[in-house]
Amino acid sequence: MPISGRDIQVPNISLHEFLWDRLLKYGDDTAFIDCSRNDKTITYSEIYKRSRKCATYLQGQGIGKGDFVAICAPNCLEYSYLIPGILGSGASATPCNPNYKIEEILQQFRISEPKMVFVSVGALDTMLAVQVELKCLQKIMVIGESDQFTTVDEILSNTEAEALREVEINPAEDIAIVPHSSGTTGLPKAVMMTHRNYVTMQCLDSRPRNPAISSYVDRPMYHTAGFGAVIGYMAAGSRCVFESDFEVHKMLGAIQRHNVTAAVCVPPNLIDLVNADGLGNYDLSCFKAIACAGAITAPDIIKRIMEKYKVAFVSVYGMTEGGAVTMGVIPGVEYTSSGMIRPGVELKIVDPETGDECPPEKDGEILIKSAQVTKGYLKNQSATAAAFDKDGWFKTGDIGHLGTNQQLYIVDRLKDIIKYKTFQVSPAELESVILSHPKVLDVGVIGIPDATAGELPKAFVVTKDASLTAAEIHSFVQEHLVDYKHLRGGVEFVGKIPKSFLGKILRNVLRKWPGE
Repeated sequence: MPISGRDIQVPNISLHEFLWDRLLKYGDDTAFIDCSRNDKTITYSEIYKRSRKCATYLQGQGIGKGDFVAICAPNCLEYSYLIPGILGSGASATPCNPNYKIEEILQQFRISEPKMVFVSVGALDTMLAVQVELKCLQKIMVIGESDQFTTVDEILSNTEAEALREVEINPAEDIAIVPHSSGTTGLPKAVMMTHRNYVTMQCLDSRPRNPAISSYVDRPMYHTAGFGAVIGYMAAGSRCVFESDFEVHKMLGAIQRHNVTAAVCVPPNLIDLVNADGLGNYDLSCFKAIACAGAITAPDIIKRIMEKYKVAFVSVYGMTEGGAVTMGVIPGVEYTSSGMIRPGVELKIVDPETGDECPPEKDGEILIKSAQVTKGYLKNQSATAAAFDKDGWFKTGDIGHLGTNQQLYIVDRLKDIIKYKTFQVSPAELESVILSHPKVLDVGVIGIPDATAGELPKAFVVTKDASLTAAEIHSFVQEHLVDYKHLRGGVEFVGKIPKSFLGKILRNVLRKWPGE
């Protein structure tokens, strides 16, 4: 039998209207603190006013329902009002990694076809090259200073929100945000998340607002967990403290300065926290909890974190396509558990071969149903059809089991996706790039286990030209792909790539080769 979290009531409202209502209630309280900009702050009322100005500006530029507007920037306060601003214009938002190379941005933008993009100064040159290739990208707006392009500050200074036109939104069908998630055999896919999906996520916690809660977030805001946190903290009225990048002592200093009560971290950063020295230099008495999601965390690391920082540990299991599915606070949840099913979520475990439900303690594929689950992949009907079973259950591709205690235990993945420090790396994307090298005949990519990063991408290469070196392959990948997709697992030259009769690379065979 499937298990379910408690039922929840979800208002039939757009995400931006939901957020605007909350922002007005929270008023002049501080919403976000950007530690990378000298602890610059923004209040809820400022977010409300600025987001409506941005929406008005976009409408004045001809942006409306059915259009996409991208955000390509590192962590910054601007995300807090650009996201509801884009949605308020009637358009859909799509975030993009500012560290991406031209080819990677093009791969995303050819799917969503954004008409406009808000881009940081550091990514501007790359975006200009992207614009040359894409006719759909009509206008670039800069987050920061620019003499050549319209800046966000100019938009805020020169726009009045009174002219904002209300746009009719169907929350269950209309797309709010399109993040990108890697699939098992293809390039990253555009995930269609509706207004209803995100409003549902904000209704999971029925506890009254506690203004004393202040959270530190290490997630990049161009990633689903990062902008999801931005939306969540605005909805909850909880103050969010962040940096543009993670460093242990920056984090500890921010906790002390801003009385941070909880932090959301990825497993690699937990390892840094465990090994950090100099804790005596900080007053961390305010610090009560650490939450972790994105990859399985070693039980030993959890135990050491709890002992060293005297905090509770919150384990979260989720995905781009379905948000947070389970959550558990340790103690009360075992170190190896991913917690209990969250409100509004149904979950079952099935045999991946037969589809039959598995009894407790038996491993199988995790399937979920919820109003927070995606409606599918943009412009990819085949991937959408493959993601759901005949009864509408979303197939996560993850292997796990339910304990007799109703807790979820993640064991492995069906997917071939490589998880490097919680970043998803598509083997097919790496293979596509490497195959474009003139000296490469064939290639297969796998992830090899690593105690710190989770997995490291490794390439098995068949050469056309015997003069090809591993250094050339590394250099070629570094030229075309963002840092976390680089071949840290190495390059190995082989005579042939094992494949099925259908031509699919047999990665399980590659993993068994000598040295693996």
